Amino acid sequence: MRWQDCQEAVRRWQLDGWLLTNFRGSNPVAAELVRLPQQATRRWFCLIPADGEPRWLVPRLERSLFAEVPGTVADYGSRQELLDGLRRLLQGVFRLAVEYSPQGELPTVSFLDAGSFELLQSFGVTLVSSADLVHWVLGRVDEKGLALHRQAAQKLLQLKDETFAFIVEALMAGRTVTEWDVQQFLLHRFQEEGLTASHPPIVACMRNSADPHYFPTAEKAAPIGWGDFILLDLFAKIADDPDAVYADITWCAYTGSTVPPRFEALFTAVREARDAALAFLAERVSKGEPVRGFEVDAVARKVVAQHGFADRFPHRLGHSLGREVHGWGVNLDGYETHDYRQLVPGTLVTIEPGIYGPEIGVRSEINVVVQDGNIEVTTLPLQEHILPLI
Repeated sequence: MRWQDCQEAVRRWQLDGWLLTNFRGSNPVAAELVRLPQQATRRWFCLIPADGEPRWLVPRLERSLFAEVPGTVADYGSRQELLDGLRRLLQGVFRLAVEYSPQGELPTVSFLDAGSFELLQSFGVTLVSSADLVHWVLGRVDEKGLALHRQAAQKLLQLKDETFAFIVEALMAGRTVTEWDVQQFLLHRFQEEGLTASHPPIVACMRNSADPHYFPTAEKAAPIGWGDFILLDLFAKIADDPDAVYADITWCAYTGSTVPPRFEALFTAVREARDAALAFLAERVSKGEPVRGFEVDAVARKVVAQHGFADRFPHRLGHSLGREVHGWGVNLDGYETHDYRQLVPGTLVTIEPGIYGPEIGVRSEINVVVQDGNIEVTTLPLQEHILPLI
């Protein structure tokens, strides 16, 4: 358990404690921070105070599951013992972080049920969202994770080039090639390169690219021909390393020598939105000024709107990257949610504006890590135009 990191976060946000609680996996944050030999079937609680070791209230029936946890452990059997135990646990605690988000604003941390919220409030504590603490403890990447991320990013950039070459080679040879064929080529190369992913990559041709989360299947995949627009979204991490962190890129290409101006106009808007968000983030970080997820999203969204495509950008600007492709940290989002968390050093995110439909969907996706006083784009080079493949 990373309780010392959690305690650092409690102190950083000037709280009295952080209460982790879980019931049969209902709180994935608690499950991530507290790795038990097996999942408990009854509720347990862990108070991480601003000072001192963790204090636990656990089911007597399953106390053995908590034999190795740090701190002091009390147990309960009956409902009344649970209430009395919680009252003792929270004695002297006034401001307490829990996994909830006001109005359900950030569903990535909104796991405490309403009844438990009411119960905890009845002990006279003020409950605040643990969103900032979750980002601080789980949402940042360390140097090892960042090094593994960079390795994955370089492999994905190489495979992007190989994939476009694979498509052209098939077309030049007169072979039929579908989105599914390209996806299977990528999965094979992932395995050869020691990469793993939670989902297959996105390979989308023409109108299918207008669906931001389109995935081809063996039964439903469009053929790719000359004069087609192609979107590749590749995400993976180094396999067989528990500390591996994802990389996630999107590139666009055209199976011809001259990209149609109507396609390039869409990409221009996306590129300018991406670059404006990147410049805004870099400036804030270089000046040591706080920058929040929703603010970066707003910068890119304004550029897309200026090009007349506001209603065709239906997703957040970017998401946290970690050991999962959608990590625990701050998202660049003022659209789907209102992510007010700060991009502190160690924050790794995607920047991926997109414009979709009716004919095609265009997206450019890069990865950026916030460091102390500067930022690093880990997925260079930036795509400047839709790639003509001939």
